[in-house]
Amino acid sequence: MAEFVVHHAEGLVRVTWHSELQAVYLKWYSEYDEGTRVRDAVLAALAWVRTNKVEHWVADVSTSPHALSERDYEWVSSDAFRVAILDSPLRKFVLIPPLPDSGQNDAWVADWEANTLSRFGDRVSARVCTTLDEARRFLTMSPA
Repeated sequence: MAEFVVHHAEGLVRVTWHSELQAVYLKWYSEYDEGTRVRDAVLAALAWVRTNKVEHWVADVSTSPHALSERDYEWVSSDAFRVAILDSPLRKFVLIPPLPDSGQNDAWVADWEANTLSRFGDRVSARVCTTLDEARRFLTMSPA
C-alpha cells in the first residue's frame, strides 16, 4: 500500500495519504493533548484534502487509550469545524473504533454514524468499520 506522510505529531497522530483507500488516514496513538496538536493535525489533513481533492477520511482510534480533551471535543463539535468539513471535498468518513484492550470508553461509537450524518448533511456517508478490509469495501462502494 502506497503511503505519503501528510503530518506527524509524535505520540499523538500520524496523518498519511493511502492511495489504496484513496483516503487521508489519521492514525491516532492518543487523541488527548493539552495543546493545539490535535487541531493542528486535523487542519493539516483538511488542507491536504482540499489541495488534493480527496473525498475519503479514515480516523483510526483503535489503539488510542485516551479520548479528546474537553477543549478539542468542543472544537470538533463547533460550527467552525463543521464549516471546515463542509468546505472540503470530503464525502465518506470511516471511523475505526477503539479496541476493547485500548482502555478507552467507547460508548460514543454507537451514535457516531448518526451524529456525523446529522452534522454534515446528505452529501456525506459515514461508517464505523472494525477492519481496513471493511473500510476499503465501504470507500470503494458506489453511491446508491
